[in-house]
Amino acid sequence: MKLLFQILLFFTLAQLIGLFTAGTVIKDIKVNPYVQQFIITENSEDVFNAVYFFVYVLIGAIVIMAIIKFYKGQMLFRLLELLMISTSSSIVFYAIFRYFAYGYEQAMTFGIVFGIIFAISKFFLPKLKNAAAILATAGVGVIFGISLGVLPIIIMLLLLSVYDFIAVFKTKHMVKMAEVLIKSDLAFTVSASVKEGAPRFSTKGERNRIDLGTGDIVAPVMFEVSALALSPMASLFIFIGACVSIVLLMYFAMRKKVVLPALPPITLGMLVFFILGRFLGVY
Repeated sequence: MKLLFQILLFFTLAQLIGLFTAGTVIKDIKVNPYVQQFIITENSEDVFNAVYFFVYVLIGAIVIMAIIKFYKGQMLFRLLELLMISTSSSIVFYAIFRYFAYGYEQAMTFGIVFGIIFAISKFFLPKLKNAAAILATAGVGVIFGISLGVLPIIIMLLLLSVYDFIAVFKTKHMVKMAEVLIKSDLAFTVSASVKEGAPRFSTKGERNRIDLGTGDIVAPVMFEVSALALSPMASLFIFIGACVSIVLLMYFAMRKKVVLPALPPITLGMLVFFILGRFLGVY
């Protein structure tokens, strides 16, 4: 249960930080030219954007698998991690400095500087892995959430869920990819671990560990952020659906000791609660 609690904590923190960041970014977006650069689409309601970004994810997966197959070192992955953390976390740091009433330019400058410092710190301090993954996923989720409307987000999540199922159960390349990233202790997953079979302060005993990919955490963040345009209550229902789904998924995976694709059940849970909120007339 400790593993489940840790994963739920990380999962929840990423969403809350993402929503906090989104609140600041959305408020600033019409008046701050720096924040306007976060938007990566011209038409947020264009459903073709969902297909476009899905293809982008596929290409990225192909590139990573090619690197895993032909490149035996770790430096390239660590540099990719550094780039991902510095750019994504800088958005979160920007929101933090804006919260403390810093001006646009100051907040953006400090956000970038702190993002770079944080990424470099993770480079030398592996223990920052979970914190880095949480901040990075919150930042990425905000970017997609403010750039895509609810319908494109839903279509994208459905496409990614099908891909996740195939990648885990059919081609199994997602399992191979996860093994390499976990072994390198990179911030592309959040990790929960507990020592079992030994006294609390003993150095003996096996460690039980479970990992959740950052892509599975980004999904609810971007859906919740996008749904803010409808109502904060819509985001709340999606949040609840995501949390219920991850608890059930992780509980089943740990009980059966199997590797499961997380995105399909998370997406299903979010959609069920999103539709439930609509049906109840909450938003």
